[in-house]
Amino acid sequence: MLKLTIDQIIELFENDQIDEITKKINLLHPGDAAQIINELPAEYQVTAFNYLSSELASDVINDLHDELREDILETIQQKRLVEIMDEMDSDEATDIAAELDEHQLEDVLQKIDKEDSDEIKQLLIYEEDTAGGIMQKEIINVNKEMNRAEMIDHIRDNYDDVEKLYYIFVTDEDNKLIGILEASQLLLCKAEMKAVDIMDKDVISAPVEMDQEEVAGIFRKYDIYILPVVDNENHLLGRITVDDIIDVIDEEASEDVYKMVGLESEDKVFTSPLSSVRKRLPWLTLNLFTALLVSSVVGIFEGTIARLSFLAVLMPIVAGLGGNSGTQTLTVITRGIALGELTLHNTYRAIVKEITVGIINGFLIGSVAMLIAYLLKGNILLGAVLGISMVCNMFIAGLVGSSIPVIMKTLKIDPALASSVMITMLTDIGGFASFLGLATLLL
Repeated sequence: MLKLTIDQIIELFENDQIDEITKKINLLHPGDAAQIINELPAEYQVTAFNYLSSELASDVINDLHDELREDILETIQQKRLVEIMDEMDSDEATDIAAELDEHQLEDVLQKIDKEDSDEIKQLLIYEEDTAGGIMQKEIINVNKEMNRAEMIDHIRDNYDDVEKLYYIFVTDEDNKLIGILEASQLLLCKAEMKAVDIMDKDVISAPVEMDQEEVAGIFRKYDIYILPVVDNENHLLGRITVDDIIDVIDEEASEDVYKMVGLESEDKVFTSPLSSVRKRLPWLTLNLFTALLVSSVVGIFEGTIARLSFLAVLMPIVAGLGGNSGTQTLTVITRGIALGELTLHNTYRAIVKEITVGIINGFLIGSVAMLIAYLLKGNILLGAVLGISMVCNMFIAGLVGSSIPVIMKTLKIDPALASSVMITMLTDIGGFASFLGLATLLL
């Protein structure tokens, strides 16, 4: 397969070799074409996309950076957009449709193939982060009474509309899902056998309203490639493929990481500065007030710090290690929740385990800190204060780092949301209070 480097295509642009660019970029694999366009200088990106054939563009557009795709959709000619969407699977076309403004969407839906338009309208009804929102309508299903020849003829008639034909769904007269069979089984079964005779009745499906994160859990748990989507009455609506789930897993992982630091997933590397400021400012404002709360705790011991100024040098050690320990615990627990490892029956054991880890780490790190403090200041009581406060704060880190995400999950709140700022605040308060409190009593 042709390999085209960024430097080569930039050189072609600079030399105004349009025909050569068009020829070479259209020989690329869609993944390579998307990567090259994403990495091109901004002045060439939209132009390079416009040189793609409609078929290749339909495979590339959803893999472009969000900001670039928005620019393309704002400037693209309607005829070109219709040609691209006509080439796309229903789920991918729906993703593009969801980004169009109301007027643009209405015009496009009127001009694309009516069957495709109807499918997009049906998919737009569902929330984008549900099984219905990520499923595609292109499926092959056979009636349970079809024999081998009838099933093969049906597949031949509909194969062009469906990619990755691993499984065929079996339905009854009411289009209710009753089974599933592998395409290879048709090659092995006898001619007179019917779908109902060779299908697997133990079929796994996803309700259309199921959250996409739960759908990803089904793929992970059962190690499957295709998942049928059904309504409340078990009518077959569509299917979800494993490549869609890979995108979901990436999206959910990114979303959790963003939430843990107070960012929206829409805040990307090349988001405009003003837009990033609007997204980040509320979180930073919240951090300001939590920092004021922490500083008020420190203010209680202002007299102690004034008399023993060297305490100010050691304070960040206690708070910093406690915060890091709490974040480690938060990450482990949040991941356990996301993967379904934590249940009602084992949550208590997980919290106890994290508290135990925190205490042990507190003793070990505290012992080293105590020795260092003694060597620096020659004061065994100062070392003891530092060591004991380290144990106390590591205990707090284990407790709040494990319990806060569990409590938030119980309250139907995303555990990743605001957990980090709460844990940082509580470990800072715990660390300063224990360190300065012990210093006031003993020093």
